[in-house]
Amino acid sequence: MKHRKLVEDFLVRDERFRERKNKDKGIVILLTEIYPSILLPIKQDLNQLTQIVKDYATMDRAWRKILQERKELRGGDYGDKEELEEEKKEELGYYELKQVSFPYKD
Repeated sequence: MKHRKLVEDFLVRDERFRERKNKDKGIVILLTEIYPSILLPIKQDLNQLTQIVKDYATMDRAWRKILQERKELRGGDYGDKEELEEEKKEELGYYELKQVSFPYKD
């Protein structure tokens, strides 16, 4: 939940982060706030680090697509995804019931 709050707070304080084109750079900025030393060992500027994040996201999508298409390459935990997603959604409050009131009665 900590990361969700960080992202939400950043969206509130910096309107540029709300644009899809700025999402990756915004995430890099948040990562450098969490891990200040991330810039020191690799000596990269924000643009290069943003490119690393984009490359990661691209490789992650490719990995998921390949495993979807080629079942023989899937690991033993591949089938656990749905259960893990449901647990995470519950943890993040996706299923909280919200009270709805109607302005009139039948």
